[in-house]
Amino acid sequence: MTRPTVPKFPASPILALLAGLTAVRLLVAALSGLVFDEAYYRLWALAPSFGYYDHAPMVAWWITLGRAFIGDTALGVRLLAVLSVWIGSLFLWRTAILLFDQKIADRAVLFFNAMLIVSVGGIVMTPDIPSVFFWGLTLWALAELWYSGDSKWWLAVGLAAGLGLLSKYSGVFLGLGILLWLILEPPQRHWFKRWETWAGGALAVLLFTPVIAWNVQHDFVSFAKQLGRTAGDEFRPDHILELIGVQWLLMTPIIGGFALIGLYQGTIRLRHRTSSGEALVIATSLPFLAYLLIHALHDRVNGNWPAPLMPALAMLGALAASRLTVPRLVRAAAPVGYVISALLFAEILHPFLPIDPSRNPAMLTQGWTELGEALRAKQAEIGAGWIATASYEHTGALGFALQGKAETIQINERVRYGFLPAPNEALIRQPALFIDWADSGEAFLANHQNCYGTAERLGTVARMYGTAVIESFVLYRLTDVKIGPALYDRKADPSSCPF
Repeated sequence: MTRPTVPKFPASPILALLAGLTAVRLLVAALSGLVFDEAYYRLWALAPSFGYYDHAPMVAWWITLGRAFIGDTALGVRLLAVLSVWIGSLFLWRTAILLFDQKIADRAVLFFNAMLIVSVGGIVMTPDIPSVFFWGLTLWALAELWYSGDSKWWLAVGLAAGLGLLSKYSGVFLGLGILLWLILEPPQRHWFKRWETWAGGALAVLLFTPVIAWNVQHDFVSFAKQLGRTAGDEFRPDHILELIGVQWLLMTPIIGGFALIGLYQGTIRLRHRTSSGEALVIATSLPFLAYLLIHALHDRVNGNWPAPLMPALAMLGALAASRLTVPRLVRAAAPVGYVISALLFAEILHPFLPIDPSRNPAMLTQGWTELGEALRAKQAEIGAGWIATASYEHTGALGFALQGKAETIQINERVRYGFLPAPNEALIRQPALFIDWADSGEAFLANHQNCYGTAERLGTVARMYGTAVIESFVLYRLTDVKIGPALYDRKADPSSCPF
């Protein structure tokens, strides 16, 4: 049956809203500093590769492109993150109008952009950003397939899903969700007989093959690290309540309520096994949801992990809002989200809320340039040739703050830096200025005495916001520092020095 043609783009008001939101996010991205993880991923972009110890490589590739266009700035690191939310919103609208109708499509885009995990989290460049984007693109390709019945859309599904796997390994759950959709819905099972279906799957695997090859060549360190997250030693079902509560808040309370109701209602209706847009959204989400719930039985689920589900939850929330007779809540849902986002953007740029600076997430981006200058002055004062760190957080943050004005090298966890050239031996033979958190630096040096010759305490230095102390660091002058090779070895203790 031929279906009527639907619009390819939303109406002008939605387009104008998306343009305005994108402009605001670009401004905030440019004017705020990087958080720890972003600065660490920036180091990856210095040497683009098919694999890294922590994650799949797409985030490094996106940062590389952004820096090529904008330069080695905060906006350069984040450029594609912000643009992906804008472009992804257009694809979300198209997905929702194919699966439901224009009213649901408009509301889904409004909800999606009002979610804190998208609106505010969308300026922070992490592997979740490309993962959300390509997960959403895969849903769009599936919606085009479902609406048109044209089997060639399977190739687009495979392309988007493969790029999603290059973004984050959790993309494998979307593949399982597509398989579940085909199995649970009898009208869709005929796709198993078409060569395009299998070609799409092969294309996804082919795109991911370089990452598999990289892991084979490097002792499977990246796969092992991520699979290690699935292990647990104790039964902690309370983490499930935490998972639900955190995601409800990150989606903002009203939108989160609608999304959870829509998820519940859609899951119940899935048993009817009729071909519907709702069934496609639910079925493709269930495997990842199941994994998150199982993980929460023994360990905490980080707030960013469910991010790829946000396009689906935005559609389900919009669908639930259309069915419930609560017009005031429906009208307030998106505006409340935008007001909260605006408040958080203002807090990021100029922290003003009465929160202890050491506990305020907005302070993560503040004071690094000034701290870098203070370290350069101390480095010159004591005759140190380089700066030594004990964590990837400080390595990335100081590396970005110093912009090559001083070499920053982590002493331990060398497995993280196999993509970089080995440190200059002549430089390492010089004394080092060592920095670590004030409450852990002494213990670190005591536990890593085989990594250096002598250690002279120099005092402390603080990362500041105005006159407020965000956090304090202890400084040491180290001699005869030993830095081992950055070997990808699963059996090695990544927290120790190889001496």
